[in-house]
Formats: sequence, C-alpha cells, structure tokens
Amino acid sequence: MKHLLITLFLIGSVHTEPIKINLVTTNDIHGMISPQTANFMNPQYPPTILGGAAFSKYVDELRDEVNNNGEGLLILDGGNIFQGHPLGIADGGYTMIEWMNRIGYDAMVPGSYDFISGAQNLNTLSLTANFPFLFSNLICNSCPLISNTIKPYIIREISGIKIGILGVVNSQLTELALAENLSETDAEKEVMSIRKWVPKMKSNGAELIILLSSSGVPWNREDEYEKFRSDIINGKIDENASLNALQLAYYLEDVDFVVAGGNSKGYWLPWYDPHSHTYVMQGYGGGTEFSHIKLLVDENSHLFMGYETVVDGKASQTLLADDFQSNREDAKWIENKIEDSQNLYYSGSISKSSKTQSPQSLNRNDWDFPNLNKNDSIEIITWNCEFFPHANDSTILALAEAVLDLNVDIIAFQELRRTGWFSKLMAYLPEYDFIVSQQASFMDLAIIYKNNMFELVRQIEPFAENDYNFAGRPPLQADLTYNKDGQNIPLSVINLHMKCCDSGLARRQKAGQMLFKYLDEHYDEQSNIIVLGDWNDDTKDNPGEHCFEPFFQDDRFYFTTREIAFDINQASYPKEPYVSFLDHIMISEKLLPRESSYDVKTILMGDFMGGYDVYETYISDHRPVLLSFSVTK
Repeated sequence: MKHLLITLFLIGSVHTEPIKINLVTTNDIHGMISPQTANFMNPQYPPTILGGAAFSKYVDELRDEVNNNGEGLLILDGGNIFQGHPLGIADGGYTMIEWMNRIGYDAMVPGSYDFISGAQNLNTLSLTANFPFLFSNLICNSCPLISNTIKPYIIREISGIKIGILGVVNSQLTELALAENLSETDAEKEVMSIRKWVPKMKSNGAELIILLSSSGVPWNREDEYEKFRSDIINGKIDENASLNALQLAYYLEDVDFVVAGGNSKGYWLPWYDPHSHTYVMQGYGGGTEFSHIKLLVDENSHLFMGYETVVDGKASQTLLADDFQSNREDAKWIENKIEDSQNLYYSGSISKSSKTQSPQSLNRNDWDFPNLNKNDSIEIITWNCEFFPHANDSTILALAEAVLDLNVDIIAFQELRRTGWFSKLMAYLPEYDFIVSQQASFMDLAIIYKNNMFELVRQIEPFAENDYNFAGRPPLQADLTYNKDGQNIPLSVINLHMKCCDSGLARRQKAGQMLFKYLDEHYDEQSNIIVLGDWNDDTKDNPGEHCFEPFFQDDRFYFTTREIAFDINQASYPKEPYVSFLDHIMISEKLLPRESSYDVKTILMGDFMGGYDVYETYISDHRPVLLSFSVTK
C-alpha cells in the first residue's frame, strides 16, 4: 500500500501526539462497482478503473494497518448507492447493500436516487444492512420508513473518542424524487434538523461531530461559495433555505466535519469554511474513487484539531489499475453478480410502471392548442422540456394544458432536471401512464402513453452500464403492446438525449454506433421501432459532422423528420444564431414502410401562446415534433 504522510492541516498547535482516526468515504457510487474503462479521463487511451474489488482490498489492508498502529477507522457513504447500473437496480439495491456489508461500512445517508425503487424498498434495504441509514430530518406522514436501522444519528466510540454521526437528506427530496416513490416521505430543512439533533448528540456524550449530507457539493465550489456569501450579505439566502453541503457548512459551528454526497463531482482535498471552521469532503462518484484522510483529535481534550492526508497529499484516490490491486474473491463475486443482474435486467423480468396518484382537474384554458388526435392513427411527440420545470408551477400548468389539448398518444420528454415535479404534471394527466429514467445520472428522460391504448411490457435503459457516450443518460426504452381492433401489436419506443457541446460530436458518433449495433442485434425479435429525442445533430450537417451515418446507410431505418429539416420555419430549435433541427424521429421500415402515408411536423407552440418568447418562458427553448401514422399487424 502506498501510504505517504505528505501534508498536515491543523487548526491549533500540537503539543502531544494526536489520536488518529482514518476516515474513508464514498459517495454517489450509482451501482458502479464493476471495472470500467475511464473514457472520461482519456477518450483516446482510457485507463482502467478497478472498482469495488480494489476498494475492498484497500480497506482490508487498511484495517490491518490501523490495528497495528493503534489508530481508528470509520467508513461512511454520502448516498446514491445503487441507481445507475443494472448491478444496482436489477434487484432493487440488495447487491449493493451486500457489497457494503462485505466492506464493513459504518453508516450511510440516503440520497434522492436511493428512493428510485420506492420508500418501502429503501426500508427493506435498511433491514439487510449491517450498518444504519441516517436520516435525521425525516418527515414521515405514515411513510414506510419504520426500520430500527433508519436512525437520526449514531455515536461510535473509536480509539477512545465518542464520534457522533448525523445524517441529513436533501430537503428538496420531494422535488428530486417521484411522489410515487416517496410514499408520504419528506425532509425538513437541513439547518433546522441539525440544530435540533446536535445538542442531543452532545448530551449523549458525542465529542466529535460528523455530518453526512446528501445535498452535494456543487461544481466550481470556490465560485459557488463566493456567490453564496454575496447572497447572504444581500439577504437573498439564509439558514432556512434548502442548502447544498457547501452552503450548509457555513452554519455548522458545532459540526467538525461534513461528508457529502449528491453530486458526482469530487475534489482532491476537503473544503474549509472560514466562517464555521468546518471541513467538507466529497469525492468523485460513479465508483471511480474514494476519499481517505486521518482525523486528528487531541489526546487530552478530545478536541478536533484538523486532518492529514495519507496518499500523495490528496484525500481522493482514483481506483486506477496502475495504482491498485483487486481482491480476487470480491472481483469474482462482482463478476458473477454483474452477469446475473444483466440477465435479470434485460430479460424483461422487471417491468416498471409508475402510476399517477391523486388525480387533479385542470380548470384553465389560457391558450388555444389544437387537438392533434386521429382515431385511426398513433400520434407520438418528442419534446425537450429545457431543464424541466423551466418555470416551476407555471411550467406544470402550461405543459399540462398543452398535453391535454394536443391529446396525442405517446410523448417522449427529455431534460427532466427535477423529477419530483414530473409527478405534479402527471397528476393532471390521468389518461396517461408513464416511465422515467432509473439509470440516468444527469437529467432524466420520460415516456408517457395513453393507458387505454398501450400496455407496458418492459422498461429498460440500454447502455446503463456504459453510458459515457450518452452523457450519463442512457436511452429510455419502453416496450409496449398496442391494443387495436382486437390486435396486440408490439412496439418499442426509445427515447434519447445525445451529448451536447464540448466533446459532443465524437461522443454522439460513438453513441450512434452503439445504438445501431444494439438495434441490429435485436432486430429479428424487436423490429417495430421508433427512436426519437434530442439528437443534438442536424440531418442537414455534412457527412462526418453528425451521428446519423450508420442509420443513413441501412434501409431498415429512416428519419421521418428528414423531409422537414430543410424548412427553416419548422426548426425544432429556432433560436438565433443556432437555428437548427435537432429533435428527430427515426422509424423502422418494418413498422412503417417508406411508401406509407404519415404526417410529420414541428408543432409551432408560439403560434398558440402569443409568440415563441412566451412559449420559451413557460415551457422550453425546443419545440415539440410530431409523427402521426397508422399501423397494422
């Protein structure tokens, strides 16, 4: 093991050898404990990240070392443990809990993604864990979270120091997770909960306080902190707001250290808040790394003194094959689990259908949207809803009115930023059932469909185990049965949102190749295919400058939207200077032969709302695109 004492950070002077407690943390693992090729580090020559088996070996060796040195060890997780990979999601997270049991975690805090299979499932998971789930700010209105392993805090005595560990879940939980998955679970504001529980912890003997927060440290933490301080000075924010982990630390004079999760962005060293003198640590997620430091505690006073790094002057450690080795037994165990989970996940044994709850009536007619429904056709729309909900409740009401008026059969939505708000939308749409991404790590996808016309057979997300080229949002596939005139016609609808900007073209092209290979391999048994979404490329682009080429070269597929892409008036993205047609609908020849009659068009929403500017304010910068066609068995 490469242990080098490089840096020592102290709040006060050291007069005696301090007590050392090794703090090892993970966050936002998202089910990724398998080895992975790190394309995000070097797309041309990607290194290998060993994952969970290497972490296991590191912890095993560390346990031996701390026992020999008379030091303490604490292993904590900042939440979002299982969603994001078939290994985690196929069995509802049980495999990930089993792995964490094998590692010997001491505690975790649930993240918003940990509710992806429902609050009852999370409660059941807690019963299988050999460690507690910490949720101090739980508001439980007859919710299922009744396990005695779901606690506000614990106090562990390590190396003679009583360490209190408190967990707070992101107080925006109801905005981040579907209402159907929360089952009356909510979270009170973070600071309110912390100030309630910390005195109780101290009265029960806690000497050092560690906070587990699933609110996350944002990207560009230095810039964000400066903005935050400015907002405080100008009275725009205070302790009663929903706060991320970085902001939270400002108010935590009685908390020594914060372990954060909720954002996969990691930092080499903890953040030090100059106001509260509290440290905040968050590592990179996705199973790529862990963090390890030594907490320093005065031997006599038991006061927290600071920390020291242990490897190369950094807290965070990337599990690269060049630097780490795997535990062979755990590597084999993970390999077997991956095979089992993929067989289960892609077999169709798991069918997820979220049902709307508490239907609401929408008594408004603010705009005159047309009814696009035809009794003898399927109407399907692709709709990028820019950072949904773009204008919060105003977006919900405007979009609900639009969907009800348009009255189409299927809609594929992209760019869902706060999935909890999607439940609010669907409460106004009782005629539709829906599915939402379970594997995405950055902006979800959703598909809604008329529940009197279609039955969901299977929901899967191809490439969930390898979604780099899809920008962390693998395609969302709904295998449906279309019930028409006594016939049951199979239909596969695949919703995607390709990578934009930066390295976007190269990744879109690779994603296009991956998607083509997937469709080709499954074409014999699954040929009634519609692929639609925000492709972030224009079919008018020159060869080599788009991701469509594999499909252009194959007669089994064609883009219905290609024929209108040259009409600037129908641009799905009409904003200057980037007017373009980015939202496409591709269909299989088997489902709809080219000589068939169909209708394809961009819906000019601004025409019904008093202008594009009004539409953009309420709903999106992209316009929806419609395909209408008849289908027979």
